[in-house]
This record gives sequence, structure tokens and C-alpha cells, in this order.
Amino acid sequence: MLRFIGFLALLLISLSTFAQSEWTLKSCLEHAASNNIQIKQAEIQAKIAKNNVLQSILNFGPSANLNSGYNFNFGNSIDPTTFTFVRENSQSLTLSFNSNLTLFNGLQKINTYNRNKAELEAAKYDAENTLNNTALQITNLYLQTLLNEELREVAKKQMDISENQLSRAKTQAKAGTLAEASLHEFEAQLARDNASFTQAKYNALYSLLQLKLSLQLPDTTSFEIKAPELSKTAMLTNTTSQTVFNTALYNQPSIKSAQARIASARFTRKIALGAFSPTLSFVFNMSDNYFNKAVNFVTREPITLATQFKNNFSKVAGFSFSLPIFTGGSRLVNTQNTKLQEQSRMLELDNQKNQLRQTIEQAYNNVKASFETLLANEKAKVAARRSFESYEKRYEVGLANTFELQQSSTNLFRAESQYLQAKYTYLLNQKVLEFYEGKPLSLE
Repeated sequence: MLRFIGFLALLLISLSTFAQSEWTLKSCLEHAASNNIQIKQAEIQAKIAKNNVLQSILNFGPSANLNSGYNFNFGNSIDPTTFTFVRENSQSLTLSFNSNLTLFNGLQKINTYNRNKAELEAAKYDAENTLNNTALQITNLYLQTLLNEELREVAKKQMDISENQLSRAKTQAKAGTLAEASLHEFEAQLARDNASFTQAKYNALYSLLQLKLSLQLPDTTSFEIKAPELSKTAMLTNTTSQTVFNTALYNQPSIKSAQARIASARFTRKIALGAFSPTLSFVFNMSDNYFNKAVNFVTREPITLATQFKNNFSKVAGFSFSLPIFTGGSRLVNTQNTKLQEQSRMLELDNQKNQLRQTIEQAYNNVKASFETLLANEKAKVAARRSFESYEKRYEVGLANTFELQQSSTNLFRAESQYLQAKYTYLLNQKVLEFYEGKPLSLE
């Protein structure tokens, strides 16, 4: 009884593991979003940009430094507390606290903050764009795997047909109603179909391996994809390429990233212009010191550490003003370069828009072409099926020869394969176009 329970538990675990190994397109996309290296790298860049924004916020606050030093003086030295000459070895201790708060520097800190915010926005859109590109790649590989698996099944059916024909031909040859040469033709046809099935089988395995590698799954992971219920009725979209392009301009992260980087370049230029303005700062300093050879002028007794700290403690508060006059032309050159950088970013935005338009036009035309190809191949498949069934019946009553039967069988195999290729090509093109319309990638 215990052995039976253990066997049942092991069976349930195996079935559960098998069920978990079936991946849908949704689960593939979710896994890629969490584990893809390029996506992780893009997310790290976004985090770095976020830290830069935090740093620009902290830069609005004051700077503060605590300094100290203990010096050993050999020979003649100066008493730092009284600035008198000392003709012996001595030791001194200095303590200071310095703080600086920038009140105005040509709005450079404000513009730095705005620039870093724009860079953060661009980094987020870059991460989203990487995610979208990965999703398109995974969808392409997923559909290619589904296609190759269906082509494998078609090749298997074709081989089964040839096996049945060969079995029937052997019966006819034994009865003396079929020539030996015709029997050899059936054997050769089965060998060709077997080779086609073997190739289709390895194509399916290879595409499955490519999908698995793109998901960066370990070799030990059991991996099978789950074929979705696809609509058997293909429909051509009613939208236009211009409508899709207008929509994509507002939802594609590549465009938004380019726009954010233009804003970043503009703030960078303002930072460069701010370098021409004066800098006004509030400064605050505290200092104290100790000299081991310090003595009282009257009693000539050594002054203690506590007394020196009390007497030497000083505080200074004030304002600092700095006006740059000439720095070798570096500020002027930097301003010109930032202007050129802004122009370059604007050209990059135009380039992104042109690439997007080209991609959408190509996707739109691909959808139309693949739709027409799908309809034509669907008709060809139906005609090839009817032709094969007709030749099969004619062969049984002796009205068709071996060559005609095999030719019709080959035509059926070719028509079904071309139909499947047209079906998945149309489906991929349709999903790409829907993606640029802002719809999520899904086969459900």
C-alpha cells in the first residue's frame, strides 16, 4: 500500500512537472521580461539615471567638511596661536569645520536637476523599448516554432499516406495486378517522405531550441510550447498605415526616448550658459587649535589644552562672490558644443521617426501581401486535397497510374506546407502591425 501511494505521488509530481513545461506566448514574454540580460541592463541604466536625479537634488543643500591635523615640528617653528617664533621642537593640533551653500550660480543646479530628470525619462523609455524589441523577437521565434511543429505533423501525415499506399501496392503485387516497377516507385516515394519528415522533425527541434535559448533557460529545463487556439478566419485590417504611424508616434518608447534626450540637451546648454554668470555663496567656518609650547606671557606657565581650545575657538560667517573672466575660451566652446549636441539630438528624433514610418509601411504592406497569399494558398490546399482524393479513387479502379497518384500526393504535401507558411507569416505580420497600434502581443 505504501509503495502504491509513493508511486502515485511520484506520478503526480511528474505530471505537474510536465504541465509546467508547456509554455504559452504569454508565459514566454513574462519570463523574458524578468530574466532577459538586455532588459536587465536597460533597467540598471534607468536606476543609475535615478541616482543621478537624487544626487542633483542633494546638490541643492550645503557642503560641510570637518578637518583636523596633528603636526610634529622639528627645529624652529611658529606658534599658530600667537604667531611668535619658537626655537625648539614642538607639536600642534588644528581643528576646523567648513560649510558652503551656493545661493546663485546661473541656475546651473536647477538646470542640472532638470537635465537628469530628462535623462531618467529617456532611460526608462530605453528600457521599455528593449522590452518591446525582445517581445517581438520572442513572438517571432514562438510562431516559427509553431509553424515547424505543424509542418512536422504534415510531413508525418504524408509519410503515413505513403506507407498505406506501399502496403496496398504490396498486396496488389502479390496478386499480380501491379507491376514490380510500380512497387519500387511506392518504396522510393516512402523513402523521400521519410527524409522530409526527418528534416521537418529536426527543424521543429531546432526552432524550439532557439526559443529556449532566447529565453535563457538552463539546458536541464523541460521545455515545450502550448499551441493556442488560432482563429481559422483571416481578416484584413481596416486601418491605414498613416493611422498606425500617428498612433505609434505617441506610444512608441523609441520616439519618447529621443524627445526626452532633446530636452536633456536643452538643459545641458542652459548649464553651459550658466557658467558665464557669477557665483554667490554663503560660507561658515569654525576653527580651533592647540600648541604644546604655548605659555602665558605673564607667568610663563604652559597653557593647557582646554584653555587653548577655549581661547583659540573662532567662528566666521560671510558671503563669497566669484565672477569668471577668462578661462581659455572653454566656456564658449562648451556652449557651442552643447548647441550642436541639441541639433544632433533633434536629427536623431527625425531619424527615429523615419525608421518608424519605414517599419510600419513595411509591416502594413506585409500584412496585405501575406493576407492575399494566405487566401491563394488556402484555395490551392483545398484544390490539391480534392485532386488527391480524386486520383486515389481513380487509381483504385485502374484509371490512374502510379506516377499520377504520387504526383497528386506530392502536390498535396506542398500545398499544405505552403498554406501553413502563409498562415503563420500572415499571423506574425498582423501581430507586428497590431503592436505598433498599441495592442499587446497575444495569441489568445
